[in-house]
Amino acid sequence: MNRNVKIDGLTEMEGAVLAVISRQLSATAYYVKEEFRQSPSDFWSGSAGAVYPLVKRLEARGLLSSEDESDGARPKRLFRVTDVGHEVLVSWLTDVDRACSVGYDPLRTRLFFSELLDAGQLEDFLSEASECLSKDSPPPASASPLALLLHETWVSLRRESLNAFMRVCSKK
Repeated sequence: MNRNVKIDGLTEMEGAVLAVISRQLSATAYYVKEEFRQSPSDFWSGSAGAVYPLVKRLEARGLLSSEDESDGARPKRLFRVTDVGHEVLVSWLTDVDRACSVGYDPLRTRLFFSELLDAGQLEDFLSEASECLSKDSPPPASASPLALLLHETWVSLRRESLNAFMRVCSKK
């Protein structure tokens, strides 16, 4: 692989879209939209207004190619990852700095700013967040065994992180 492939400007969602299409070998924008819509994460937008323009941008950048696969009145474009798109995908997947960055986590963001709450508000929030995280959070039914393991591990780590934060707060 060419280690000089530039991924500047490739968003996390663009990388994930390339990965979804690559995993399937080819896919329609509708398939990609449904994959994101079924994600347990609110971070990914499964709306047509997010996915369809994104797929077109990736095609315009030469990372995807497409061909018409219409078999009736409804148009259908099948997208494939190009050779350049594959190189960019691998660069994105192996970008350790971005993968290990703090990134987006709505709970962590709120905890970071929790000093802006009074003691009662913080106590209520932490109690409710703990209760919310203690509930089962099922992954999509179509998840692979690896995705199921990752989901269970991630939920468990979020619970542990919140509990650690609550222990620190109780010592203050």
